[in-house]
Amino acid sequence: MIDNDELLAKIRSLLAERNYRIRIHAVRHMVEEGFSEQNIIAVIGGKSRILENYPEESRCLIVGYFRLSDKVRCPLHIVCDYSDANVLDIVTAYIPEKPWWSTPMKRRQIE
Repeated sequence: MIDNDELLAKIRSLLAERNYRIRIHAVRHMVEEGFSEQNIIAVIGGKSRILENYPEESRCLIVGYFRLSDKVRCPLHIVCDYSDANVLDIVTAYIPEKPWWSTPMKRRQIE
């Protein structure tokens, strides 16, 4: 089983080689929430980390930040499908918000 650091390195490699596809669900969130493909690429290629890994589904949730301006950073969650060793599928991307997330790094506990 691959660890999260190795998986993130593989994802970044596929992204750098432009071997990725952005799925319609991610595009919808991009339009609705105001972020871009470049923001997704910057997050994955930057100081991001795998927040959750779902190896049984060959998917993971990546979290990182992109810049809205010189003083404002915005969190971004990106769900990637890595089932194809040659192509990364960016299934969805969204700005984490309440009530689902208490912070960008922590899911809200359902009571």
